[in-house]
Amino acid sequence: MKPGFVTIVECFNISRLGLMTELQHFENGIPTGTQITDMNTEESWVVKKRVLSGTLLVANDSEKYFDCETEYTHVSSVFSTLEDREVAIQKELEKRKNGIYWYLLKPENKKQKVKPEIGTELKIKTTPQ
Repeated sequence: MKPGFVTIVECFNISRLGLMTELQHFENGIPTGTQITDMNTEESWVVKKRVLSGTLLVANDSEKYFDCETEYTHVSSVFSTLEDREVAIQKELEKRKNGIYWYLLKPENKKQKVKPEIGTELKIKTTPQ
């Protein structure tokens, strides 16, 4: 993956929250307000905040943090068995090793399609600090 780009791994709409989006990237985090753009369609989305895994936060404090990501929320899961929880922890840890993290996004404007397509590579627009 090229620096300055993200790939959409998963994306679905959550009412009143936004687009829950799993992004793969090898950046040093993606701050709130960052614009990501599909270079083919020119549609854009804005990062609302990072979504941390409650499973990694509580189970073994293994969630990865980036200094530039100062706004976040978290999601937690319920597991039927301890084995199910351990499997989920391992899956999330493997995702972090592969640069995969959850973010809430919102469309840049209301006239564009609701969500980016899975597998799409989007360019990160950096903003001056």
